[in-house]
Amino acid sequence: MRSTHEFEGAIHREKIIDFLDAAGVFIEASDDLQEDSIPKSMNSHTLRDKLEIFVREEFPDSWFSSNDIKDQYEIIVDDIKLSTVSTYLSRMYQDGVLERRGNRNQRQYRLVTEEVTSQIKYPSTAFKASSWKVESRR
Repeated sequence: MRSTHEFEGAIHREKIIDFLDAAGVFIEASDDLQEDSIPKSMNSHTLRDKLEIFVREEFPDSWFSSNDIKDQYEIIVDDIKLSTVSTYLSRMYQDGVLERRGNRNQRQYRLVTEEVTSQIKYPSTAFKASSWKVESRR
């Protein structure tokens, strides 16, 4: 394998570790077998579900932007349009999966914490906690 990468700005240890991790330097043989099974199981999920899973695994407790998701998703999973990421993050916000802050140009999202979700009902989210209840509409 041959790879070329340019770092701009200050080079931090985390950037180098993230790059080496994305390049597969830290993957062991058993990890290769697990990665082969992930795409097959993910094929049954919608893109929205895949993005929600991705956000939960990659950004469990930090603020992130659409660009952060796009960049990380393209490193780990596959190419994706920024407009697609923005649309699904907005829908996840509307469904109560994410909270958001900032204006339209500097929008950031974060997973809603359990304290908040235990008080609110979100019937359309893909990954609901078992304690959440859906209200019946009469």
